[in-house]
Amino acid sequence: MYLRFESGAVTDMNDSAKGAGLENEVIFDLVDSYKNKYRGLHEKNTAEYFDHLVRKSGISVRQNQKTNKKIKETESHIRELADRINKGNTRKKLLVGIIIVSAILILVQVMAMAEVGMGLVPLLIIGLGAASIAMCVYLMVKFSQRTRKLKTVKYDLESVVRGLKAEAREQLRPLNELFTPKVCPLLFSKTLPNINLDKIFDTKRLDYLVGKFGFEASRDNNRSTIYVQSGDINGNPFFICCDRTHELGTKTYTGSRTIHWITTHSTGGKTSVRHHSQTLTASVEKPCPYYKKQAYLVYGNEAAPDLVFSRQDSDAEHMAQKEIDKQVSKKIKKLNKRAERNTARGDSFTVLGNSEFEVLFGAVDRNNEVQFRLLFTPLAQKQLLELMKEKEAGFGDDFGFVKRKMINYLYPKHLEDIKLSVTSEYFQGYDIDAVKSKFISYNNEYFRHVYFALAPILAIPLYQQQKPREYIYRDLYDSYASFYEDEYIANSIFHRAPLNPRSTTPSILKTTVLASGDNCDTIRVTAYGYCTEQRIDYVQKFGGDGRFHRIPVEWTEYIPVTQDTDLVVNIISDESDRTTYYSKFKEVVERLRTQQQIDEKDIFRVGMSLAYILKK
Repeated sequence: MYLRFESGAVTDMNDSAKGAGLENEVIFDLVDSYKNKYRGLHEKNTAEYFDHLVRKSGISVRQNQKTNKKIKETESHIRELADRINKGNTRKKLLVGIIIVSAILILVQVMAMAEVGMGLVPLLIIGLGAASIAMCVYLMVKFSQRTRKLKTVKYDLESVVRGLKAEAREQLRPLNELFTPKVCPLLFSKTLPNINLDKIFDTKRLDYLVGKFGFEASRDNNRSTIYVQSGDINGNPFFICCDRTHELGTKTYTGSRTIHWITTHSTGGKTSVRHHSQTLTASVEKPCPYYKKQAYLVYGNEAAPDLVFSRQDSDAEHMAQKEIDKQVSKKIKKLNKRAERNTARGDSFTVLGNSEFEVLFGAVDRNNEVQFRLLFTPLAQKQLLELMKEKEAGFGDDFGFVKRKMINYLYPKHLEDIKLSVTSEYFQGYDIDAVKSKFISYNNEYFRHVYFALAPILAIPLYQQQKPREYIYRDLYDSYASFYEDEYIANSIFHRAPLNPRSTTPSILKTTVLASGDNCDTIRVTAYGYCTEQRIDYVQKFGGDGRFHRIPVEWTEYIPVTQDTDLVVNIISDESDRTTYYSKFKEVVERLRTQQQIDEKDIFRVGMSLAYILKK
């Protein structure tokens, strides 16, 4: 589905509209197109869509702005009161200090008078000290009374602010209910109609990648999907994924012990004693789990179907052109020599005429020169070089690129820097101006991050022009959502606390389908984590005193633990009017509440799904 704005309304773009040249539009000059066209266009589309939601909600923008003006004025008054209260507390602390100093002076003078007798000066000092204490006590009482009054006023104003915020939130409730969980992908596809982003990553899309393009979908227990978004570029499937990965490595723990001993020495008939100390250290290496995020893009295309290569990012965006030229000049000589040796052995590797692209792109392990040149035409080389050196709008060369026949893997590091899995609640609020600003700002950043993640693919004209042949889908699938989507849902639900209460580490969540039917999947979520136990090893070390000593080294043992939890996932069916999602969700929630006797607080909303934990 694609979106189109007409007279402030949002409508579906039908096939005839897509055939008007939008779907087949090829993007050239990726960086320039973003700067001069798509960045501004997307901000315009986002602003128009927000204004459409405001009109549809029927809220009074002016009334909400007036309420928020009162909130800001009252909060400003509260801050002023807080400053006055703090200044009053500071004055009271100063008075306490004066009282203490005066008391000390009086005590000193009393002690002096006890030794030398009565004197005019000590009596005068005692009198002044007593008067100072009396004055300070009087002022402290006055400041305390004033502070109590200020605190009372501040408390009353805070109560007023809470009431005003509740009123403002209620004013925006009709608008807040219209935000959909897939609004960012929808707006992305509005700006770039030839790129379709799916509602969910379903099993048909995954089957297409596996059955037609040869994608090997790994069920690796060392990684779990925390975000996924699938789609297609002119019919060629892809998905963007962010995984939590687990690797069992080692950690070095150290311990120490200080020893002491005495030695005696005789010199010239005199005996001297010397004291010695030495700190002995020891270390042990033990298994330790490590977790990190990894973002990647998987794209299927039939172009260059036998080509295999890999490349790592060159960090070209961090280099000046002179540094790039120097690096190219140095490395191209080595590549030319390698090509000569390979030619003598019958290898097909030959150096491209564009030395800068050859060095910076660095796919020297390619297995098919003809298909490589078919894919990376002079235009593709030019666009990729611009992407790799871009420092302002894009993210430069931060991507790895691996092609395995008809499957392409990209690893854009910048996707790890943005929270892609925001919910519709993320945009909700009580201040219409703040809500609009946040909505537009986030959608602009979402578009930028996803655009430049796809840019290396879009920079290859053949990838945009190649359309896949028909694919015969299976009649029956074991679930509606792919396991990537299931893992994403599970991680979204259990991200705040480990699914396994015994686990003290993050958990890798894997899913298995138990049943499927009526737009509903029942899945088993298995959480793999570790509980920890503190241990001590004793390591023998030889000390300077000529003896062995046991050095304690504390370390942590990570013990694998697993736990299964069953989850029921309801897939919300598509609607022609995207703004009715809230009512659709409420309808399903009400059905679950009445028919399944499930409390609404136990129903979780993730993307276009509603899920609840199946009690055993």
